[in-house]
Amino acid sequence: MVDNLRQTNLLLCGSARVGKSTLVNAICQRKLTKTSASLNSISKSVERYSYECTDGKTVHETVIWDSPGIESWNEDDVRSYMATLIEQTQPLCMIYCASPGSFAILEHVAWLLSECYKKNIFCALVCTNMWAGKNRQVVVNEFRRLVQSVHPNIKPTEEDGVIYYRNVALVTMVNSREYVDEEFGVRKDPSGVNELIFGIAKCLNRDFMFAWFRTVSQNTSFWKKMSSKLSGLLHVPVDTFNSFREGASTFLDCLLDISSFESEYAVSNNMNNSDGRIFDDAEIIGTPQNQLKFTLHSEHLQAIHQLAQTLANLGAISSKTNTESTSVFTLTVEFDNKQRHDAIYDLCKLMSSEQIICSIENDTCCDFGSVFK
Repeated sequence: MVDNLRQTNLLLCGSARVGKSTLVNAICQRKLTKTSASLNSISKSVERYSYECTDGKTVHETVIWDSPGIESWNEDDVRSYMATLIEQTQPLCMIYCASPGSFAILEHVAWLLSECYKKNIFCALVCTNMWAGKNRQVVVNEFRRLVQSVHPNIKPTEEDGVIYYRNVALVTMVNSREYVDEEFGVRKDPSGVNELIFGIAKCLNRDFMFAWFRTVSQNTSFWKKMSSKLSGLLHVPVDTFNSFREGASTFLDCLLDISSFESEYAVSNNMNNSDGRIFDDAEIIGTPQNQLKFTLHSEHLQAIHQLAQTLANLGAISSKTNTESTSVFTLTVEFDNKQRHDAIYDLCKLMSSEQIICSIENDTCCDFGSVFK
């Protein structure tokens, strides 16, 4: 039975037949299901697509709200529509697509950018089907002009083909799937999608970044090919990141679930930790046993229960909890697989040594279920 549903919303804008669905499929690497739109006053203008992935008792749903057909609207209608759409969906970001093969005047994009900026919504402007026409650079240049018109004081930077406007917007071009022109014997591999995914991630705040990572959790190509960039983003040596990614079948679940756990309890624990940390510094004590010890500062017993359950989902076979004080708990867990044990320990180091205590313990653990008694 599913106890929790976590939903991530994305806005997708642009004309029909510009490759929006192809881009989303390339980003998510999942088949999207079209469902009924349930937005009060604007449902007739929005199409809802979604997919789900289940982790234990939690279902993670990614919802893409596709809003075609606004290119001919006037400014007031576009602004009102976008403001309502943002209010009702609370999106992670907005992705706008335009294709060289169907390029049109994009003045309305500036209105979209302006409304998104008011609500702190990150915008990615993407030239899709980049090989489908000769004027792909025209599309990119027009995107750049529009962003600059809304944010004249931001100096853009460029990296790996992505043009960044701080944490407000980016502009790039992609080829979401292989392009073939049999008449001229031209073939172009997919390109730019991984860089787009990474670009969005690096511009989002921490909570949104991990929600975005959940959205792309099934995109193994991204995690493999962008490992060097990701290790830098997460402040982890690339060898350590690759070793952890390759050694743990539950790599993303570890990374994402423990991060979600941190976020959920961060606010309530600030009164107990003056610097806002949930966990203390991580340290390791050498021992041949496959055990890890976590120290948690919290007034909520539910916190230690959720941590124990998360570790059980990740392969812990037994556990023992101790109450050090009214707001300090320790949880010792044991694994029957050294590779998984090492991977989870690497995760704790990866998540920053300023937030997690993790040491190897020799104490005998009781049955896992006893932690919930």
